[in-house]
Amino acid sequence: MTDMSASDATNDGPNDATKDGNEPFRRTWRAVDAVFEVLCILCLVATLLIVLWQVFSREVLSSSPSWSEESARILLVWIGFLGATIGFRESAHIAVTFLVDKFPVGLQAVIGRLVQVLLLGFGLFLVVQGTQFVIDARMATLPGTGLPRSVSYLMMPVAGVMVLLYTILQAFGVSTQRYSESDETD
Repeated sequence: MTDMSASDATNDGPNDATKDGNEPFRRTWRAVDAVFEVLCILCLVATLLIVLWQVFSREVLSSSPSWSEESARILLVWIGFLGATIGFRESAHIAVTFLVDKFPVGLQAVIGRLVQVLLLGFGLFLVVQGTQFVIDARMATLPGTGLPRSVSYLMMPVAGVMVLLYTILQAFGVSTQRYSESDETD
């Protein structure tokens, strides 16, 4: 006995062959998404543990490790970029549409495409500037950890690439959302 959801029952149309042809791509893309989510969660947990250790060391042991504050700061930057990228993927970013909703449908579509072009520009900016930051900072070292300063900027071009890819997929009508509000209420 198989459990068939309502969405499975509606997938008997002519697009099934197209969906099956894209299955390897879809699986690969979902794997990349999963890596991003796991990395974000690991950064969050590591930040929590580092900050707890720093507070414990300072208050109980009267000696705070030199690497803890710097490590937590780097991880917070990474969490910011990873989280923003995941939020973009899920369309959880802020969109002020009250004015655009009053325009004719044709103009709304033009504005939607313009927004996608601007998002492509933003993703490209993150890639180019982030890469430049990484290159410029690669020789300097962070005093607390001894890591290259470029580690602080590493997530910027990575997030830019993901924003570019998500924007391109969304422009071609591919849903990048992994979670929907109905998933949260089930």
